[in-house]
Amino acid sequence: MIERIYIPTIHRANIQYTFDNLPSELQHRVVMVVDPVERPLYHYPCAYLELPNTIIGQWTQLSQTRKFIHQHAGAIKYAMIDDDLIVYKRNQKYFTDASDMESSKRKATPEEILWLFDTASRWLDEENIGIVGLSDGMVPPANTEYTDTKGVFSYLFFDGKMISEVANEIDTSIRVAEDLLFLFECMSNGINTRMSNEFLYVNKSATEELKGKRPIWEDIFDTMPKDYFQTSEHYEALEYIRSKYPNGITIFQENGVMKNTKHWKKVYRSKDQSSLENFFNDKSN
Repeated sequence: MIERIYIPTIHRANIQYTFDNLPSELQHRVVMVVDPVERPLYHYPCAYLELPNTIIGQWTQLSQTRKFIHQHAGAIKYAMIDDDLIVYKRNQKYFTDASDMESSKRKATPEEILWLFDTASRWLDEENIGIVGLSDGMVPPANTEYTDTKGVFSYLFFDGKMISEVANEIDTSIRVAEDLLFLFECMSNGINTRMSNEFLYVNKSATEELKGKRPIWEDIFDTMPKDYFQTSEHYEALEYIRSKYPNGITIFQENGVMKNTKHWKKVYRSKDQSSLENFFNDKSN
């Protein structure tokens, strides 16, 4: 069972897409992670975890917050979900012989979200699978129920027994793309990912309702760029990641546009592979 659902949030006491779209059975498992100064503003019927003062106001507050959550969770199964997401379900016709809805996708029902959480918990019981995530709404549908060794972000489930082995060593040096760095750290330590192709998330951060409430990016710029993934700040973070994992990412320019390709399978090292390499290293010493 996914025992706890962490939702880190800031400046959004009156707008909680993720919480509001969870079934009531799951809302009782939520822990909102908040700035102590903002805590009195939140009145949702859930538990709260206040960030330590050593994190508040730091340039890399988000990455430090996520590390703090991983350390707090310990060895349980848990979810960590951005506060601005809505879950959708794809038509099963893409990976089975039967269609289960009239459209290609639609907003997931409460029953389907409960089933998603149960499925994620089962997948986390499989060998080497320590992180489960949803497909991004911008990604075309695949022809299988799930795909392993892929990048998963924003709506995530974790096996705390595996994550706790690396939690204290999580690198919090960068402000943006820190989620990519975390995945590389996990995968290089034998923790594999699984992405659900049936369930996907839609991010509401780009809406006018949340304008001025995205401090991670908005506090960097005087005026928000049209595409912050094309900014030097983003690519400087990617260069830092590439310096640590040279085989994990290719950065290039095409028609004046910066692009990058992640090589997930080159980063991932299974537990068996790691054990075998350690065995031969010990034999050679």
